[in-house]
Amino acid sequence: MWIILLFVDPTTQMNVFFLRVGDFFADFFNTLIYIADKDPYFNELNGTLNKNYLPFAYLILYPFTGMINYSGITLSDCWANGTALVSGFLFMLFSLYVFFHSLYLLCKKNGCNVTLVLFIVFFSAANLYALERGNQILLSAACVNYFLLFKDSKNCRWIAAVCLAIASVLKVFPVVFGLYYLCTKSYKLLFYYISICCLLALLPFCFFEGGFDNIRQLYNNVVAQTAAYGQDSSVYRYGIIPLLLQIDEKLQLEHKLLFYSIGKYMTYFLGGYTLLLSVKVNSSFIKIALLSMFCCLFPQQAFAYNVIYLFPIFIGLQFVVELKKNAPRTLFLVSFLFIIIFFPIQMPSSINVATHVINNVGAILLWLVLLVMATRELLFEKKVNTKILV
Repeated sequence: MWIILLFVDPTTQMNVFFLRVGDFFADFFNTLIYIADKDPYFNELNGTLNKNYLPFAYLILYPFTGMINYSGITLSDCWANGTALVSGFLFMLFSLYVFFHSLYLLCKKNGCNVTLVLFIVFFSAANLYALERGNQILLSAACVNYFLLFKDSKNCRWIAAVCLAIASVLKVFPVVFGLYYLCTKSYKLLFYYISICCLLALLPFCFFEGGFDNIRQLYNNVVAQTAAYGQDSSVYRYGIIPLLLQIDEKLQLEHKLLFYSIGKYMTYFLGGYTLLLSVKVNSSFIKIALLSMFCCLFPQQAFAYNVIYLFPIFIGLQFVVELKKNAPRTLFLVSFLFIIIFFPIQMPSSINVATHVINNVGAILLWLVLLVMATRELLFEKKVNTKILV
């Protein structure tokens, strides 16, 4: 349907992409421009606040700067350069291949229809948005998928730890999956994971100008970006804060700071409660689902591609519910929310509500539903334990 509507009304359906592809591959090309002189954290182009990644994320892209000289050029220059465009498409194809390979293995493990799942994933709003951005989140999400795939494997648990470490230094927030090692008392693997994280996070600083002196500037950049993006009501931003700011803007209430504060404390509360429940519940599925939701919606810089971390939950949902065979309403509700989160069809301007906002609302509702499910399971477990003790 989205493909058909794309030909019928391309102006509307192109809204699935950032600025209707008006900022094409900017996350990829801008990063290459920032790192071309090996001094990204003090690069003034687009403000230093946008240089907020750990150096490993810059290091893995640095080889692309050998294809053309990115020093001092603009984003428009990249669009006009054939070699730059080819490099961008190669990075996109590589990221998509790694991401799909990880999902393919998860589908095989859970006995899902691989073709159907990958078709849904490819045409989801989150994936289309991520591909157009040229962002490294596809690689981070793929590494999280590999972690979920190998974390309980007797012979491949070390691969899971390495993959989680890579995901953590690329996007930081996947570090919460390290709680899984605490919950399962896998202290050796936890130490292994932390050690790899430290090496990948710190050693690449030596490659760039200034070395470890860049750590202080990175911290300043992160603080500056959080302050600037935290009060951004863009439709491409996901989470409770952006939603409340959009409501304030739409209704012209002119209480931006109030709504921002409310959204921030709601996010902190739900985030803390999510991590608490993820440690307490015994269900591995709900535990991982809660941690995935935390990665998606807790960051104040969460963009439309963040819900890409939810695809393993989408894959595992039917398998888990079939095991329980007593939650058809929950299956229907969660499946419906996944439809809302992933569907790419853009609303016409007459509706006056952007599809990205609808996707965001679906994600927030799913977060709340998962918290209710986890709370109910925890209370049920306590009730059962009490009866056993009696």
